[in-house]
Amino acid sequence: MKKTNKTEKVLIGKVGSPVGIKGEVRITLYAQDSTNLKEGKVLLLERAGKTVNAAIKKLRYQKDRPVVKLDGIEDRNAAEEIRGMEVSIYASDLEELHEGEHYVRDLIGCRVVDTAADGREIGVLRDVIQNTAQSILEVETADGRSVLIPAVEAFLRGIDEEAGIIEVELIPGFLD
Repeated sequence: MKKTNKTEKVLIGKVGSPVGIKGEVRITLYAQDSTNLKEGKVLLLERAGKTVNAAIKKLRYQKDRPVVKLDGIEDRNAAEEIRGMEVSIYASDLEELHEGEHYVRDLIGCRVVDTAADGREIGVLRDVIQNTAQSILEVETADGRSVLIPAVEAFLRGIDEEAGIIEVELIPGFLD
């Protein structure tokens, strides 16, 4: 895993609309899971250079979306004031992942190689697009092109985070 600076911030989502009149708000997460949202965890809310630190007092789910009650946000008016703010946490507060799971931030910059082409390097991972039915690897080739590879079992063969290598097995003609 990548060494992190204790004060490095990791963007995890955005404050959505207020829920009810007691200061609860929806959180729209940028990743598919919410293991980093827990009661007591401090969230960093930011907009236009303004940062507010607020601990999660209560966490519940409504239609599979997190709804939080934050310390210091006591009514709907206060909840409206933080609507649209970006939500971050400190990198040192990221939850440990299960074996075989990776944070996208730790994979950016890894070399992507094709095991079907004797380990030929395709390029460098620039992003993982997660707003589709499955995650998609965005790989930048040496000539500056962008290649999109579905991160599904049919293509993804392995990730060695320590070595900085993502192995894929592409079908003939995929890159043409």
